[in-house]
Amino acid sequence: MIKQIHRTDVKLSESYYGYKIRSYLNAYGTEYDFCRLFANENGGVILVYNSTMVADGSFDESELDGFIQMLKPITIEVPDYISLELDEQYSRTERTLFKAPDDICCGEEFDVKHNTFIADCFPMLSESFGIAEFDEWYVDICHRIRHGVSDIYLYKTTTVTKAFDINGFVFLSHIATAKSDRGQGTAGKLLKRLCESLKKDCKDVYLYSKEERYTFYLSLGFEKVLTDTVYEKKILN
Repeated sequence: MIKQIHRTDVKLSESYYGYKIRSYLNAYGTEYDFCRLFANENGGVILVYNSTMVADGSFDESELDGFIQMLKPITIEVPDYISLELDEQYSRTERTLFKAPDDICCGEEFDVKHNTFIADCFPMLSESFGIAEFDEWYVDICHRIRHGVSDIYLYKTTTVTKAFDINGFVFLSHIATAKSDRGQGTAGKLLKRLCESLKKDCKDVYLYSKEERYTFYLSLGFEKVLTDTVYEKKILN
């Protein structure tokens, strides 16, 4: 049975899913209503942050389906060995986990703003990811930065967020360039610069890509690790 728990010393896998849950726990713990932790007797762990759900470990899939139907999260991330049978309210989108190559190199120096001018990153994120609430986003990223969980970078009109860095596993997210400046190579330059710097610190750098950006990351030398599915609740007009 899946039950809510309040301790944070849960056993999690050394994977994107386990590390993502750990990053939320490192940032917020379980004392907030918007950040809730659940577990079952088989070692399965679920983190629900606002309307996002991330699962890690072993589950009875029919019980997990029922749990999802009860909570109705907007976005659901589960490992590729879990197959959900959700109703037509949810769409399925394949995505690819990429790893930066060990020899990635930018080849030039340029100014990158790190955890400064944070608000300047929002217009690009709003355009690319549909983030509507500035205040909610700003409070969250500032909180994560203060707690040493995340970092945000800005180069010209391109932004990249380091979502977490756990056990040398660095995950980059929310890679966005202003629509008016796309196609000028700034995203590739910033990614190469960040990955090169992180590799010097013996970090492994990962990111997820949906189909429309797949060839872009291949062109930068990123290596495919796995393909999984993200489930998203359809927005009804």
